[in-house]
Amino acid sequence: MLQSLSRTAAVVLFALAAIPAARAADDQQLEWKFVTGYPRPMEMAIVSGDPSKEGPYVVRYRAPSGMKWSAHRYPDTREVTIIKGIYWFANGESYNWRDMNEHKVGDVLTKEAGQPYYGWARTAVVIEEKGMGPSAIEYVHPEEDPRNKRKPRGSSSE
Repeated sequence: MLQSLSRTAAVVLFALAAIPAARAADDQQLEWKFVTGYPRPMEMAIVSGDPSKEGPYVVRYRAPSGMKWSAHRYPDTREVTIIKGIYWFANGESYNWRDMNEHKVGDVLTKEAGQPYYGWARTAVVIEEKGMGPSAIEYVHPEEDPRNKRKPRGSSSE
């Protein structure tokens, strides 16, 4: 009987662990949006939680082939899973392709809190990140922050 209960508990735990993945298994069901602070044409979708609020969250990013992520950091540690494509990734403050490592579907990486990272999408990619909010992106070099490149409406170039 104890063995039967153990099997039942294992099945229940497995099913519970699969709920978020099953819920968002189809990227077409997610609500993809351009997000302030991230360069276009990169899009983000919230799978669960809210990265701007206290507590756990899961987000996905999708980007076309050739998309570059400038050096940036987060206040929280993140677990990164490559869902689709080939993603090159490295830690450091300056973009250097020679320091980057190639990661493929199923690879899991860790981005430590406060450490700078940069990346490049060798192919179109979907990347899932899990963390504890509140969280926000901070660029190592302010001139690479897309929020600093936007021109106010109505401004003229005289």
